[in-house]
Amino acid sequence: MGDMSEKVGLFLSASGLPKMDVTSNTDPFAVMFIKDRKTGQLVKCGRTDVIMDSQAPQWPTQFILEYFFEATQEITIRLYDKDGSASIDLETKGHEFIGATTFTLSQLMCTNGQRLNLKLTGGTNKGTLTVKGESVPVCHDIFHCDLIGSKLANKDGWFGKSDPFLRFFRIYEDGTFTLVHETPRIDNNLNPQFRKLHIPMVSLCNGDVDRPVKIEIWDHEDSGKHQPMGQIDTSVRGLLSNPSPMDVIELDKKKKDPKGYKNSGTLQCQNASIEVRPSFVDYIIGGCEISLVCAIDFTGSNGAPTDPNSLHFINPNPQFANQYQCAINAVGRILEDYDSDKMYPVYGFGAKVRMPNGSFSGVQHCFPVYGGGVEVKGVDGILQAYKDCVQNVALSGPTLFSPIIEAAAAISAQSSCSQGNQKYTILLIMTDGEINDLENTINSIVKASTKPMSIIIIGVGGADFSSMNALDGDGALLRASNGASAERDIVQFVSFRDFAAKGMQYLASEVLAEVPKQVVEYMTKRGIRPNPPKGGNAAVSGP
Repeated sequence: MGDMSEKVGLFLSASGLPKMDVTSNTDPFAVMFIKDRKTGQLVKCGRTDVIMDSQAPQWPTQFILEYFFEATQEITIRLYDKDGSASIDLETKGHEFIGATTFTLSQLMCTNGQRLNLKLTGGTNKGTLTVKGESVPVCHDIFHCDLIGSKLANKDGWFGKSDPFLRFFRIYEDGTFTLVHETPRIDNNLNPQFRKLHIPMVSLCNGDVDRPVKIEIWDHEDSGKHQPMGQIDTSVRGLLSNPSPMDVIELDKKKKDPKGYKNSGTLQCQNASIEVRPSFVDYIIGGCEISLVCAIDFTGSNGAPTDPNSLHFINPNPQFANQYQCAINAVGRILEDYDSDKMYPVYGFGAKVRMPNGSFSGVQHCFPVYGGGVEVKGVDGILQAYKDCVQNVALSGPTLFSPIIEAAAAISAQSSCSQGNQKYTILLIMTDGEINDLENTINSIVKASTKPMSIIIIGVGGADFSSMNALDGDGALLRASNGASAERDIVQFVSFRDFAAKGMQYLASEVLAEVPKQVVEYMTKRGIRPNPPKGGNAAVSGP
């Protein structure tokens, strides 16, 4: 019998963190790792966003983990103070280490209230991390609403107006509340219209529409010492059923004058709804296919393929595959199961191509390895195409991504993804260096974000890949040079060297982690629901 598991949701908060910078307060973020039961290595399973200027952060990020009763699941959480210029995806590079703590998932779940207060050690040896856990139901639904404030209390005196933002808290079985969502602030406005909210029901109320929800209104201060403006106690059902303005209550004022105090303004919920969201598995069971387009960097910085130190050196012993071969194998083997015909386009870029007469063409930045749009069969076909191409190109440059992205976008568009023909494309780009057309690449990604596709970039070799982080929309959606914003985040970048020691299964897991979310997001935005399971007559799930 295999492992039986349930899902557990974890929220993190901290207190008593040290002030890490002389001129500014701490900007903490947390990274969670789980110890691999077979290798003993720590595997990163997620990170929070940064909480600016706070020594007592509450992170709204929910970590969802598989909980195995019969196994020891050791969790390590590391806290860092963000450096202003460094990417938080590379937490060990440039950020100050605050401290860490380790616990087991069973320890958390067996504690009263599923709450652990853990001392941070190994860094500054200061501060406490609080971890709260709860069983998570299978629910992908999203709560949507518009919230409009009116005549809110002003905390900025005679010469200014408050900058309100909202915090949503969910209640736990022990009666405590945990922050699960925070809106951006609206400057100088006591009658704010908050941007439309989209909050996962699992985070907001664990899928229970009657669970108490607390909405707090705060006046934002750059110092991090935000001022409370009042609160509303409600539930998802209350927000769905009550379109009337709700009283915002400042508890201290109500306590001082229980009869005369009415409210500190109102908050009105409009257009409230629950979007019933299908899962990635629902789409796959219904016949959605995922196809791969492979793009390989043949620029000169890889080194001459005949040199054993070249990134393109093909060792006759398959046990010593190069990084390109390893990446193709790791990612391709997983995706192969999701494509019925297993026929893949393979492109190269940044090279001069050998012509039939033996001469070489000019530099090409997007060329099919076999020409004429010929596709190859399976991952073995991709690996063979790569070997053949290495022998028939002259490495050149520069490194341009936009032609490859535009070609893959055209392929994904030609697939004509629809309710009855659900197809999604993944472009795998393997490269050894910096992008020389960053602006054009961003423009191409923004356009491609409307297509049924995702882009995975694997950096091979020892180059500086810092500019690649500009392509990953985890923090904010990309913007093109004309100001247009990407429809969704479709890019994931991973450096091969970060996973070389851990094993290729970890590389594949990292680069493919966001694909299910990206597939569901594309489909739901276009009203494409999962089809009934192949060979069955089950009802279609969805809105």
